[in-house]
Amino acid sequence: MLQDPAPAPRAPPDPVVAIATRAPEPARRDFRGFVERHRERVAEPAVAYEVSQALEECYAVSVALAPSSPYVPVNAGLAWAEAAAAESLAAPCRGFEGRRIDPREVLALLRQSASQGEPRARARLLLFRDVAAEKDDALRELPMLLVTLDPGVVRDVGAFIARGETEVRLGTEAVPARVSAIAWELAACDLGYACGPDARITLAQCAFGGSCGGGYEEALAQSESPDELARARALRPAILRALLRHDWRWLGLD
Repeated sequence: MLQDPAPAPRAPPDPVVAIATRAPEPARRDFRGFVERHRERVAEPAVAYEVSQALEECYAVSVALAPSSPYVPVNAGLAWAEAAAAESLAAPCRGFEGRRIDPREVLALLRQSASQGEPRARARLLLFRDVAAEKDDALRELPMLLVTLDPGVVRDVGAFIARGETEVRLGTEAVPARVSAIAWELAACDLGYACGPDARITLAQCAFGGSCGGGYEEALAQSESPDELARARALRPAILRALLRHDWRWLGLD
């Protein structure tokens, strides 16, 4: 969210304006309140990470929703669904109105947390690397992150592996990077990442891509090609098995 421009919701996930849900449940209702209540504890790596994600979330929302078009598209029914989704994304960030979130603070908190070993922060920082940089050094670190089976880590690692690539290898298959990123996302959903109808990544698909109705997978079915989504769905259980068995070679990490 600090370096590259956000992709359209129909593209594979990217950190920049990828609406996420990494902060604890109370923060999802009031990000500003959560940040202010926890600022004195940011020396703790988990707290620093969670505060960074509340700030990152609201920074992303402010970028994605401003400026908003005052015009209603021809399909008024869909426009209302998109507007409602956008409002749901913005509501927890209302406390930041009138205060500009500095993206450098987000990055500083992530780096602080990662330096203390917080795996979620270490995975998130991977997405702020130069897209053209070599990945070999980072790939060696990924098994140590994935062994946590944290769904946010899985989603971010999957996005990192695909980022800047045309194809990635899963098992003996050369898989289009776009398909790989979606498959990793679906695996993260299976591990507990918030992907239901009210999840922020689902609302973002509706608000910014017009893919409204149902959960995240249903939104993908509206925005992705049937063949690509079918292939991602087929890869999803294999990724989960490899994660559970620590089969890093199958995941292309060994």
